[in-house]
Parts: sequence; C-alpha cells; structure tokens
Amino acid sequence: MGDREIAECLYERLRAECRGDETMGELETLVDRGTREARRLVLERLTRDAAVRQELGCPQCGSAMRVVNRSRPRTVESAVGAVRFARDYGRCPDCGTHAYPADEALGLHGAAHASPRLQELCALTALRAPAGRAEEDVRRLAGRDVAASTLHREARRQGGRALAIRGRDAALSETPEGRACLAARAPVLPEHSTLIIEIDAWNIRERDCWGETRERREAGEDVGRWHWVYTATVFRLDQRGTTAGDRSVVADRGYVATRAGLADFRRQLYAEALQRGLLQAETTLVLGDGAAWIWNLAGDQFPQARQRVDQFHVSEHLWGLAAELHGRGTPEAAAWVRPHLSWLERRKDGALDVIGSLEELEAVLAGTAREAVAREIGYLREHQDRMDYKAAKALGQPCGSGAIESTCSQYQRRFKLTGQFWSLQGDEELLALDTLHRNGRWHLLFPHDMA
Repeated sequence: MGDREIAECLYERLRAECRGDETMGELETLVDRGTREARRLVLERLTRDAAVRQELGCPQCGSAMRVVNRSRPRTVESAVGAVRFARDYGRCPDCGTHAYPADEALGLHGAAHASPRLQELCALTALRAPAGRAEEDVRRLAGRDVAASTLHREARRQGGRALAIRGRDAALSETPEGRACLAARAPVLPEHSTLIIEIDAWNIRERDCWGETRERREAGEDVGRWHWVYTATVFRLDQRGTTAGDRSVVADRGYVATRAGLADFRRQLYAEALQRGLLQAETTLVLGDGAAWIWNLAGDQFPQARQRVDQFHVSEHLWGLAAELHGRGTPEAAAWVRPHLSWLERRKDGALDVIGSLEELEAVLAGTAREAVAREIGYLREHQDRMDYKAAKALGQPCGSGAIESTCSQYQRRFKLTGQFWSLQGDEELLALDTLHRNGRWHLLFPHDMA
C-alpha cells in the first residue's frame, strides 16, 4: 500500500469524526491525535525489528558477548506514546562489560525512560523556560503529557552530556595534538581573514549556603548570591553585516559561557577559537571593556592578537569626567566632551590628543577636579594602544563590543528570570547545553537531528 492509499484510509476514518465546521487548527489537532496510535504501532514494530537484528557485540571493545539473559523487556516513552520491545543482555568476556547492545545501537541510555526525540523535546523546552512553565507548552505543541519533573530531569541529563562534550574539547586545547584536532574542524577561511573575539561577563544568582546567611555574615564571610558568568563570542569579520533596517548582525559565530571560573573559561574560549579558524586567520582582534582580566587573558592566550577597548566604554569615561567638571547634563559638559570624542574617532592618534588635552587641564586645576582628571588620564594611558578607532573604521572592523553585549543579553533572558535562583551544577549544565545549541553542534547530543 502506497502513501496515497494510506492517506485515503486515514482521510475516510477522520472525516467521519468531523463536525463540518472545524477551523484548520482543529483539523490539524484531529489529524495529529487520530494518527498518533498508528504512528506508535509503526515505531514499536520498527524498534522491535531493530532490536532483533542487533548482534550481541560489546559496545566498548567490539568483542562477542556471552548471553546473560534473552529478550528482556523494556518500555520507552516516545514522542508518539509508549513503545515496548525486548532485547538481549550480555557480558563481554574480554573487558567485563555488561550491556544491552540493542539499547546502544538504538541510541537509548540505560537510565532514561524517554526516547531520543522526547529527550530532545525536553532539552529544547528547558532552554526556553523553566520546566514548571513548559509542561503545558509541551502538551499543546507535541500532544504529550510530560511532567515538569521529567522535563527537568531529562534537561539535566542532556546538560551533563553537553558538559562532557565541552570538557573533552577544552582538554584538547591543552596539547599540540589536541589543538591540531580542534583546528581541523574549522572551515577553510577566506584569504586575509580577520577573526574577532569579544569578551565580557555578567552575573547569575545562585542559591548557595541557603539558611546560613546570618551566621556566615557574623563570621565575616561573603554571602553574595551573585556570581560571574564569563562569556565570549567568536566570529570572522566577513560574517558581519547589516539588515535592511541598518541593524548590525553576525551571520555565524561561536559562543562560550561558563560559571566555572577564569581557568575553565580560558580553555573553552581557546577551543572555540581554534574551531572557528584561529590558526588560519591573518589577523585576530580581541575586543572588551576596560576590565583588567580581559586583557590579561588576551595577552596570555592570544599574544599575537590586536586588542581594542570598546569605544562606548571610553566615551562613558569622558562623559563622566565632563559631568564632574561641568555638571551632569549641562550644555557646558556637552560642549567640553564632544571635541574629545571626535578626536578619538577621527584622528590617527586621537587617544594621545585627548590625553594631551587632559594633561593641560590637570595643570590648571586643583582639589577633586584635578584628581578626577588625573584618574581619567591614567585610564586613557593604560588603554591608549587599544583605541585605534580611525584605523578600525578604515578596515571595516568593529570599534565596539556590541556583539558580546548582545550575547550576554541573550543568555540572561533565560538565566535571570524574576525570582530565579540556580545551583552551580544546575546553571553550568544548562549553560553548556544552551551553548552547544547556539554553536550548531546539537547533533553531538542527538545524531538523528542531522537527518
């Protein structure tokens, strides 16, 4: 029976259930619900066939296994309902592994009660909203009643797998052989490519030492609940563009985000940069705000890279100084700061021109005003080699770190919901899962996604 004959049978059966005044949405729901059992039966039979065909070979070493039990039953909840099948259980005489080879071949995990597609549904849903809010969405979109506890558990399981994948790549970045392996994954870059790395951090709230706040404060301990999430984005200059509405976009880029500390962040960022073509790029550019940890990391991990401090961040410093000297929001403050901003943007050595102007001003001031000017001179001196904005514009390179600001904002939409607290394990698992998805490597968790 071909597709048309099957469709004709289903049509006749479902038409009998129609009232005659249904909307298309109601008809879609009718078709989905009316064919689900047929799809479940087909999936169940195909799964049973695959389990029967599977040879009893060790999934670890490939040796022939000895049968321990035949036809052990298993039930798996799938996207179309419960699927029941039987498979053999064996022991490998060579490596001692006990396993169900059919489960391995079908991509099923021993502790999971959900099929790969249902696991994927849980993981994707958890990336958008907390499990408690997602339960109703899953029922409406997939027609399955999946408890919030199941959504949470499966998302955590996939987050753990994403952490393992991330950890393996980070470990590769620490050896010459591993770095070569990561670099081999990169696409072939166009000639004279520029690789851009933008770095920043944002805060996440964790429920640590809950109920012990008073005692710990009295003991002089820091009980702050907000902790840094180190974040980066990596892309090529030729991947930047603008929309019809003149909004800046990046066609393709890599992401890094972790709460595990700077040492882990450093390894993860280097691994991602290698996979984005670091070793092929003619020029590497690191952008960030004035935070010292960014430039320390850039100098250690990307010593050949050009560094640039975010132009908006520098402008904020000058506007702040103008407010201290002439009053916030006054015409005098605006009149003083605008020439300095223009020098930064349009002159070849604009940073030195601004520093010279401030040094002349410092010489005629006293008290707190003199201290404010001296402070900004120190800031500009520290970053003067990172403020080549005129040359950057001539090369079509970014002067600001808007891409990483956008990246941090995208992550925060999920991780900083009102009233939300995390644990270190929970936030790191979901960060790894979210980042794997953003980086286009979802198929590493769910190979069926490639089909």
